[in-house]
Parts: sequence; structure tokens; C-alpha cells
Amino acid sequence: MHAARHDVPPELIDAMIGLFPGGLTWRRTFPGRPEQAAQARSFVGFLLADSPRRADAEQIVAELAANAVRHTDSGRPHGTFVVELGRTTAVITITVRDCGGGGVPAFGRRPDAAGESGRGLLLVAALADRAGCRGGRDTGHAVWAELGPE
Repeated sequence: MHAARHDVPPELIDAMIGLFPGGLTWRRTFPGRPEQAAQARSFVGFLLADSPRRADAEQIVAELAANAVRHTDSGRPHGTFVVELGRTTAVITITVRDCGGGGVPAFGRRPDAAGESGRGLLLVAALADRAGCRGGRDTGHAVWAELGPE
């Protein structure tokens, strides 16, 4: 677990974010390889170093990135996935965009009790205040999760 640094008071961070209509947004493209989920986690952790929801956001992006690589064309040779982090004073939005293919992520599906996988989206839904998916096989999926201020 990372120790949060509080060099800047939270009210000043909120004031800075509030200067930009719609908040701030960062995007980064990652190679579609399994080890890149850890890099996506570090990217989000760096951007949310001051946030009390940092650990939740890191876990969410790691799960969504791993799913993109494992279940979509993002994991094929030369595949990629994109992590987008949006931040306003009221909400943090984490979105992972994949290259399509595969099935549509289903947050309501229960995993096989004896299975060794299938619990990532349940974890995302438990950590997030809201979560969902846009897109499809042909256009790619944008799987997102929103976190409120604590």
C-alpha cells in the first residue's frame, strides 16, 4: 500500500480542479500485455496520490486492465488498452477502453463458485459507487467506474 502524501491541503487541490469546467482528464495508452495492469495501477496511483480513494482506484484499474488484456483483442499481438482518469471535486471516473472482440462485460453475472476467475467485475462493483460499460465487440468496450469522495 502506498502512503498518501499531503504536501498540499485538499481544499487547494479541489480549488485547482474546480478551475477547469468538467474537471481534469488524463489518458495513457498501454501495450496489451498482462504485466501492464501493474503499470496502469501505478499511473492511477500517481495521479491520485492525495485522494482517500486512491487504493480503490488502483484496484479497479488493475482489474479492468487485466480483463481488457485477457478477454478482448487488446491482448492480441500489437493490441493496446487505454486508461482514462477523470477527476472533478465530486467524482473520480476510471475508464479502460479495449480493442473490442470478446464478450460484453457483465457486472451482474455471478461467477462459478468452483471457478478460479470471474470475480474481478464483482470487486469493481463493490468498490465503485457506480460502474458500467459502453461499446461492443466491433467498436471496443469502455468499462468505467465512478468513485465519490469517500
